[in-house]
Parts: sequence; C-alpha cells; structure tokens
Amino acid sequence: MTSAAGPDASPLVVCDLDGTLLRSDATVSPYTRGALRRLIASGVALTIATARGVPSIRALLADVELPLPVVELGGAYVSDPDTGEHFVHHTLDRAVAVALVDALEAAGIEPAITSWDGTADHVNHGPLSTDGARWFHDEKAALNDPRLRYCADFRTLVRTHDIVLIRLSVPDEDADHAAELLDTVCGGRAQILAVSNGYCPGWTEFGAHGLLADKGHALRALRTRVGHTGPLMVCGDHLNDLPMFRHATAPADRRIAPANAHPDILALATDVTEPNDTDGIARFLLTELLPESAELAF
Repeated sequence: MTSAAGPDASPLVVCDLDGTLLRSDATVSPYTRGALRRLIASGVALTIATARGVPSIRALLADVELPLPVVELGGAYVSDPDTGEHFVHHTLDRAVAVALVDALEAAGIEPAITSWDGTADHVNHGPLSTDGARWFHDEKAALNDPRLRYCADFRTLVRTHDIVLIRLSVPDEDADHAAELLDTVCGGRAQILAVSNGYCPGWTEFGAHGLLADKGHALRALRTRVGHTGPLMVCGDHLNDLPMFRHATAPADRRIAPANAHPDILALATDVTEPNDTDGIARFLLTELLPESAELAF
C-alpha cells in the first residue's frame, strides 16, 4: 500500500471481485490486470471490496499494487493489502456465535469459521465431510491461504476467539432449512447472506457476519481513513454489494454493474457494462477515466 486518496480525489473507485472483476472461472484476465495497473499508475484511487480475505486478494491480483486499504470478508475488515493489518474490525456477537455453533452441531452441519486470536486470522475447518466443505477448503488451499487450519472443537473456538464469520455450505435442497435455522438462532443479531455457489453447482453458501460487517459500513470507514470526500464509483454484481450501492447516492456517485449482476443490483445501477466474462468493468473504467487507454491490449 503506497498512497492515500486525498479529499479532492475524484473519484474513489471500489470494485468487487467475484462476478465483477473475476471471470466465471474465478480468474482475472490479462486485460483486467493490465487495466487495473494502468488506472493505478495514472493516479486513480482504486481499491477492492470483496467477500474474500487479503490472502486471496494478493494471490488473484499478485501483479497489481493496490494503493489503498481494502474491504475484506464482506465488510468485516478494512485492511492493509500488503501486511494484512486490520484498521477496522466488525465481529459477531459472542453469544450469537456460541448459539449458532451449538445449533449447527446439533443439526449435523459442518461450518467453516473465520476467527481472530488477537494476533492473526484463522480460517478454521472441520473434517471436510461434504463436497461443499471440500470445495471451500480446496479453493483456499489452491491460493496458498495461510489462514487455513483444522479445528477439532468449534465450541471452544467460539468461546475463546473473536469470531468474524461463520460460513456453511449446504445442498441446494436443504437451503430453506438452513436459512430457517440461521434466522431462528441469530434472531436479527447478525447479518445473514445466502448465495448459490457458481463455482460448486448444487450448493448454497451461507455466511453469518456481525451487524456492522457489510460493504456499506466498511466503505464509510475506508473513506474516513483515507480522507476521501469526493465522488464514488462502486462496482459490484451481487447482494453483498447492495450496502455499497446504497452508500453511493450523492449526485456525482456512480453505481456500476456488469450485465451478469443480480436483478436487485441492476435495479440500483447507474451504469451497466458488458458481462464479467468479457471484462466489462475494466473496459468501462478505462473508457470513463482513461479513454486513450480503453482499446489497448495488455
């Protein structure tokens, strides 16, 4: 991380990853990589807001030097993309985490739990007893995520560590039951997000976050930290981007969605680009901010 966005910076560009900058195979194309490098080198204040963690951001954008803090884990953290230092923490209420883990164990549902021990983050997994759990683990392992570790006792974990995210993967046919369980246990004391897993068909992913752990709250904190008061250009495709879109409501702000975005995102978008699989967001940003570079090959 090399610089900050001053109060006169125009605009601050905030991009989601999956479904937005990433293609459907979870890769970043050479064109998008080159576009991000060109934008940043030209002085555009650009950062990432994603459900992924810093290790995944680093791996996916290894040749892109991000100049600003990033929003990770869906807004639970605002962090330095180089060191992983967290500037903002939004964790789950401990009583909620304890009750949810107890309920999941009773229901036979294996979670993966992101925790903070006061020094480091950990992504704690169980025995990987389902295809959904194995996909989650293997995707992180393929990116050499150092946070991964086996946990034999989730009940003790949630009573002794700060809990950032409780994630579960269930077959699509069990999604309604899982949603009901989460709503009953959390009782409005956590944010619950559900999404069909496009990378592992047949499985639905649920995440339970703290009440302030969303991209809208995180974007407010990020702007305060870097001293940005100018317009926003927020780019996203799915429901966890809604708080970010709802934050970007000043007259000069722009809410940019690829054509593949969720209907609720498209309904709020000021601009709709080509789909993620044809690098729509990167092409749009270059056209709008550096039109002389839009047709370059990277």
